[in-house]
Amino acid sequence: MTTPTEAAAPPPPNNLVGLAILAAVAGLGVALATAATTQTVGPLTFGFVFLGWILAVMAHEFGHAAVAYLAGDHTVREKGYLSFDPRRYGDLGTSLVLPLIALALGGIGFPGGAVWLRHDLMRSPAWRAAASLAGPAGTLVVLLVLAFALSLWSRAALPGPLFDAVALLAFLQATALILNLLPIPGLDGFNAIRPFLPKRWGPALRKAEGLGLLILLAALFLLPGFGGLLFGLAAELATALGVPREAIVRGFDAFQFWR
Repeated sequence: MTTPTEAAAPPPPNNLVGLAILAAVAGLGVALATAATTQTVGPLTFGFVFLGWILAVMAHEFGHAAVAYLAGDHTVREKGYLSFDPRRYGDLGTSLVLPLIALALGGIGFPGGAVWLRHDLMRSPAWRAAASLAGPAGTLVVLLVLAFALSLWSRAALPGPLFDAVALLAFLQATALILNLLPIPGLDGFNAIRPFLPKRWGPALRKAEGLGLLILLAALFLLPGFGGLLFGLAAELATALGVPREAIVRGFDAFQFWR
């Protein structure tokens, strides 16, 4: 997600944070591949998917920042958005707590993270729209990479707990992609339209952005049929790219190991 306002300057980024998460994901992957008991598969799947989700959010937000830099907003480098540190992308509530709740309760790739872009520094409305769409493009790239890996994997070896965890992570990218492209204030789909809207709408839109994510989360869990429609579209997209639906189901069952 992006916003046209500028946040306070964060502390210097530390690439070791992202590398540590990457190492943890790799370690959990090895543990899943060699898991000897079914009792350990659930917690390992939860950790693998959640930390993998953080890496995917980093790819999403890096996409925003990289295109914004090309568009003329060079402040993204100063803010650490072009680094490998997930702490640069948003705050504890929107980047960690809400996505974790959505993942744990519903297996939904809820939008998380935010880069604060200077839209006034970008060269044109088209560039501002491109910077907004670059995040979903990053999510799509992650989805394609995971789907391609699963396709090769299924031909070379039998699926197992790690395969199922990767399939669930791919499905979450599909849900995140669809959600982010919705034309709702605060989401990338709306931010891609916003540069072409009348400027006098700005104050009202900024107020709507603060409630957009909460309304979306409520709709997913409380509005009949909305969550099912989302899951159906995401499942169709993931399976069309070669992600086995049965592996997604197994991965989700393992992810919610407390049930």
